Amino acid sequence: MKKRIFAVSLLSTLMLAACGGGGGGSAGSSNPGAPVGSNPAPTPAPTPEPVAQTALQTSVPAPSYQAGSTTLSAFMTLNAARQAYGIGLRAQHEKIDVAAQNHAKYMLYHWGVGDFANAAHQEDKIKPGFTGEGVTQRMAFAGYYAGPAGEALSIAIEVDGVKSDPGVFAIDGLLAAPYHRFGLLDSTRDVGLADASGRFPGEGGVNHMFVVNYGTRDGVPAQLPATNWFGMWPVPDAVEVNFAFSGETPDPIPVNKGACAGYPVSFQVHTSLALTVSAFTLVESLSGAPISVQLSTPQIDANPIQARHNTAYIIPYRPLKLGTKYTARFVGTSGPTAIDKTWSFTTEAKNTRMMRGCTPG
Repeated sequence: MKKRIFAVSLLSTLMLAACGGGGGGSAGSSNPGAPVGSNPAPTPAPTPEPVAQTALQTSVPAPSYQAGSTTLSAFMTLNAARQAYGIGLRAQHEKIDVAAQNHAKYMLYHWGVGDFANAAHQEDKIKPGFTGEGVTQRMAFAGYYAGPAGEALSIAIEVDGVKSDPGVFAIDGLLAAPYHRFGLLDSTRDVGLADASGRFPGEGGVNHMFVVNYGTRDGVPAQLPATNWFGMWPVPDAVEVNFAFSGETPDPIPVNKGACAGYPVSFQVHTSLALTVSAFTLVESLSGAPISVQLSTPQIDANPIQARHNTAYIIPYRPLKLGTKYTARFVGTSGPTAIDKTWSFTTEAKNTRMMRGCTPG
């Protein structure tokens, strides 16, 4: 499956504890109408909901997203990743869908009129389509009262003549970006998805504003793996892994000055434990040739506010090779426990993703 050339990813995570769509995309045009919801009235007090179990959600109800929709493909792609990671599934929540759709429409409208500052996470209460300044307020406006909550955005152009699935592209791109990755793979239980699309002059295709909202209802415990769990991404023995990383906001590798980097490799432990790093390396499996990488730890990160006490990642300074097996090794500690883990993954055999024109290594 070919993918779009242009993509921007934006992240917002609001967690009260540890750091961490509804329907198909709405049809857009070169002059989309302002979304509904301007200047919402105060929301009523929430009605308490039953407290869920703390066990991982190994199954969730079938989503109501329309067959063949971008939101359905995004939902399936996200939960497949979470299942492989061993972190538990997310259930569709229609009220979060509403919040996501409201914000996607808000972004699309303001992008279409050239108000690009309002095509990000925050909404301005004096602007058309306002339903809440941040993700938790927008969820509350839709009737979902979150404890921990987060939002990830993907803005991409589906280039004319290039076959793609915006839902798969959005999740793939967000998982390729380390800050977004840890949000999509966190301990929250519910998710809402939206894709608002429109065609604007000079862009050469359909612009998609894809919104991923996620959270856990206030008072409901997180779903957490066992304390001896390790999360490695790409997962061991993964194939068809992206060879490149084309960036996110905030930028985790500013030394590259916007140039394409290699696919980030990450390691994560249980949220109750602190991670320390002695070594984190990547080599070509066949030759043993070392790959030059930037290491980010809980103590050293290009954006300290995004650093998490239980995660570490490396980003190759240059894109990886196509159809090549790589081996990662992590050495460190998780709380009092020593860790020495080695695993491998293989990059995609063909340059099918075309992310910002990144050239394989």
